[in-house]
Amino acid sequence: MKHVKDIFYFLAQKYDGQDHFYRAALNIACGTDPVRRDAILADFDKHFPEWNDKVADLVWELRPKSMLPKMEKMLGDAKLTGPQKARIIDILAASDDASAGKAMLGVLQSGAAPEVMDRAIEQLRLFLPTKWKPLQGSKELAAVLDDLLVKRPGFSLQLIAAANAVDRVDAVIALAANDKALLELRCDAARTLGQLKTIKSVEALGTLAGGSPGSLQLYAVAALGKLVSNQPKDAVSTKALAALQSILTQPTANLDVKKAAVEALAGTQPGTVWLLDIAEKKQLPQELFADAGKLLRNSPYQGLRNKALLLFPAPGKLDPKKLPSISELAKRLGNVDKGKQLISASFKGETQCARCHTIRGAGGNIGPDLSMIGKKASKENLFESILLPSKAIADQYLQWQIETTAGQKILGLIVEENAAGVTIRDANGKDTKIAKGDIENRTKSLVSIMPEDIVKGFTEDDLIDVVEYLFTLKTASLTPESWHIAGPFANDADDKGLDTAYEPEKRVDLSAKYIGKSGEVKWKTVRHNGTGYFDLAAHHGGESVQSMSYLYQQIESPVDQDACILMTAPRSG
Repeated sequence: MKHVKDIFYFLAQKYDGQDHFYRAALNIACGTDPVRRDAILADFDKHFPEWNDKVADLVWELRPKSMLPKMEKMLGDAKLTGPQKARIIDILAASDDASAGKAMLGVLQSGAAPEVMDRAIEQLRLFLPTKWKPLQGSKELAAVLDDLLVKRPGFSLQLIAAANAVDRVDAVIALAANDKALLELRCDAARTLGQLKTIKSVEALGTLAGGSPGSLQLYAVAALGKLVSNQPKDAVSTKALAALQSILTQPTANLDVKKAAVEALAGTQPGTVWLLDIAEKKQLPQELFADAGKLLRNSPYQGLRNKALLLFPAPGKLDPKKLPSISELAKRLGNVDKGKQLISASFKGETQCARCHTIRGAGGNIGPDLSMIGKKASKENLFESILLPSKAIADQYLQWQIETTAGQKILGLIVEENAAGVTIRDANGKDTKIAKGDIENRTKSLVSIMPEDIVKGFTEDDLIDVVEYLFTLKTASLTPESWHIAGPFANDADDKGLDTAYEPEKRVDLSAKYIGKSGEVKWKTVRHNGTGYFDLAAHHGGESVQSMSYLYQQIESPVDQDACILMTAPRSG
């Protein structure tokens, strides 16, 4: 073994920091036998005593156990940069050891740089429900939550949801009800209540849904939907279902709020049954009929979907059987701008393209990202994918039908699977978690999650225009989870603020404080909304009028390349 180790470390020292195939070869050389790997990597830290990017690459690839304690200590090293510490967090997060989770909690109390805090929060959010679950009731997590609720309540909400910390429900309700807090924080609090299955959560969300600022109402309604389960004797679910039903049937309720209630109800089996029942009795308000039909025709509950197809026949503009051949369609030229408009409008329309697919950072995450589809597919391929979606389905987008021990049949994509069970995502983007013990049977479906009749929402010219636009999409895209934001700063109707070099423009210092539009401001974190954009109006609330802000994020690229940032102006009215 000594001879093998000598050769291994001789070769490991030759790693140039660039060749990931060389790095992978080192991993293969270690073998898969755990005893052999441990023997080879036992004194890795002695061969690589200094920390740098090359060593970080090797540790990421090889996972030497001897480095775990050392990396936990390095998170407190003032000499390491924020990006270096963020990389260490990613490496630690790959460990199943609960001490790695404790290290993340330590970062949150250390006053680390914002990008390091963000990364630690993200890892805890992912793994507190699973491999670090033993930390959920720990005194370490309790101490962190106490600290963050005062200093960084937005971060605390993410941890409360991830840890299912129902004992913090009163604090979350207080944040959601605080009309002096930022609207974005209140919306996050409402979303968190949707993860805390308590009667208090339902009551608070019902109040918010009844008379809060517009976007907060919609978040509250969506959160109520998260509390509805398929368990018939679940008191929280029963109360949440009743609250949604009340919103939908209330004559004075805002139409957008009613539509949100339809979406929340359609994402659950009890809500779907109720919607179908009132539709059959002609009691569903006419202004909600189209939205309900669009959602229910895509229900993951197979038997209920069939009933919805009868009660809510799809409105037809185009008969696919009367179209020219695909080869003929591909010869026609469309209007790119009109195609782009049709895709953008489809987020709320019958075709739902943007609801399922991401294009340049905006849209849904059900189907594949289309940002580079024009580089991967010919026009013929694009027409075929739209007209015959089930002809060729990539493995990662195969639907599964899961039959539960209670006799339910749920259809969708498996987006997560672990020892606890699976998460299945339906055609409306709703995720349903199914415990492993509740799964009776699972089978692959030969039918695409993309509806076969989606083209009926188009005219023939619309179809040509959409394909023409999709064929122009040949540029990769990236949507960071978060940006650092400083602001708001003063502006006016003539946008003079854009010509003013405020302090963040002169030098980026994420720990600095500045004089903003209405007092002191400092760098904070803003996360993108459901469409991929960062809503500054929601983040700043009333202060957003005639203001400007600075956003900062570091993005690594393997090569030099041009980049564009998509921005949209606020809608008037």
